[in-house]
Amino acid sequence: MRHTLSVLAVASVLVAAISVPLGAQGRHGGLGGAVGINAVLVRPVGEFRNFVEWGGGGGLYGLVTFDRDRQLGLRFDGSVTVYGHESFQVPLSETVRRVFVDVNTNNFIVSLGVGPQITLGTGPIRPYLFGTAGFSYFGTVSDVSGSSNYDSFASSTNFDDFTTALTGGGGLLLRMGRGRHPVSVDLSVQSTYHGTTEYLRRGSIVEHFDGSVTLFPIRSETNLLAFRAGVVIGM
Repeated sequence: MRHTLSVLAVASVLVAAISVPLGAQGRHGGLGGAVGINAVLVRPVGEFRNFVEWGGGGGLYGLVTFDRDRQLGLRFDGSVTVYGHESFQVPLSETVRRVFVDVNTNNFIVSLGVGPQITLGTGPIRPYLFGTAGFSYFGTVSDVSGSSNYDSFASSTNFDDFTTALTGGGGLLLRMGRGRHPVSVDLSVQSTYHGTTEYLRRGSIVEHFDGSVTLFPIRSETNLLAFRAGVVIGM
């Protein structure tokens, strides 16, 4: 509940920040925007790289622009990446040992941020730069599902932590078509500073023969590079 309230509070602030300029620009014209969706490949850097190698996931962002050439905008960015996964089978219980279930554990990062984006030029190839400020949620969740299907019937959060996230990046928009909703290929690279965070990785959860579980969280800087590729649809 505490984490849910924190997310809602940040989301409310972001909505309020976006609503003020939208109200002013709506009266003067030139308001536009875009929606982007992309695949994300994450490479930890610095101290984080000593404990985690790669991660992958997806991202979604909305862009509100304030001029007719769509060069100055406000970006609302979100992504989910998985940087560790474990899976193994165990009997359903001590008394039902002929039925097996899959135990899956995922280490993941959910990031949200908002900030300015500047897009250069008006041609079919447009470079852009952006920066966002927000937070990242590092979580580890385990779930249980039947070995012959993918529907989990029980799950638990093993460990989690929140940290601020400052991101800067840039990319290229390659326009594929014109019209009211132009589509562009979006290729970008971004660097995210998280500072010190506590998190689990693959192998950080140890189960003992007596049924007890021991967690071995890591505390380190969690900075990373993200390579993103996807499409953007103009609004």
